[in-house]
Amino acid sequence: MMVLWVLILLGALATEFAYSMRTEVNATKNYKEDIESYYLAKAGIHMGLAELYKNARFHSIHPEYGFITGKVLESDIGGTETATFPSDTTSQNNVDENLKSTELSSETEDDELDFDIIERTNIPLGNGVINYQITDENGKVNINSASREVLVKTLEASGVERGDENSTIADSILDWIDKNENHRLNGTESDYYLSLNPPYNAKNDLFHSLDELLKVRGITEEILYGSSNGEESLEDPAYLGLVNFLTIQNVNSFNPNTADPSIMPIFYSDLQIDAIIEARENKGYFDDSKSTHFRIESTGFINGSATKRTIVAIIEKLGSAKDATLLIRYWNDNALQS
Repeated sequence: MMVLWVLILLGALATEFAYSMRTEVNATKNYKEDIESYYLAKAGIHMGLAELYKNARFHSIHPEYGFITGKVLESDIGGTETATFPSDTTSQNNVDENLKSTELSSETEDDELDFDIIERTNIPLGNGVINYQITDENGKVNINSASREVLVKTLEASGVERGDENSTIADSILDWIDKNENHRLNGTESDYYLSLNPPYNAKNDLFHSLDELLKVRGITEEILYGSSNGEESLEDPAYLGLVNFLTIQNVNSFNPNTADPSIMPIFYSDLQIDAIIEARENKGYFDDSKSTHFRIESTGFINGSATKRTIVAIIEKLGSAKDATLLIRYWNDNALQS
């Protein structure tokens, strides 16, 4: 009997030991793959930085190739011009001239493209692959400096129709930023937020993250991030998501080459919008506007594994050519893949 009990005890210990070792092996494997996928994603960020560092004649979002950079002409070397935010006095003649040049270039187009085509998906490296994409912030509205009318138009473009809800959100955003406790006509200050559960004060300072908008009166997750199903009904209107139209970056120029068509009515007339969209469809860009703030999202995948890691970075480019400097304005190395 003693021998049998000893054998049973040894069997239990062996089983426990084997299970423990298997758990340790799996944990070590998962940790190893997580580290590998992280550095794959980081490599993708550096690939994006290499793209942004080179001099460019323009930056644009191509309907087929995504983010593109225009090849620099010899006569443009050393130029640092960027587009400024358009105003109501924007010359319609310039838009017409750009449209004519677009039509001419599409008729005389040869094998030489005005931009470089970069492959950013399924890039093999080591024991995995890299996917990364570049967008920019210059096609968005800076929420920290936008006027009330611009905010109203931005909300309308994202799906919040003009009316009481739109006015309440626009005024509450401005009240959240200003330094005082005097609310606007439809705005909200700390007296309202302190009545909530849990209570909190109005920030009375600039937004440092678009996620902060969820604390502003009237803004829901659907309004901020977009409707989950994208389908509209009377009970569940479709929202495109304010995050796609707003930025906290200090952009001082607006790039029509990269802007979403839904946001263009804020700055351009219908005729100008038609010219911009047609040019982008015909040759990939409208004019020689360049951006200063860029968003890079990179994901590393491990071969034969479900492990992946996503890094999101926002980069500001100062200067051009050999004098260019790239500054990291935002870094999230544990982002959820969008």
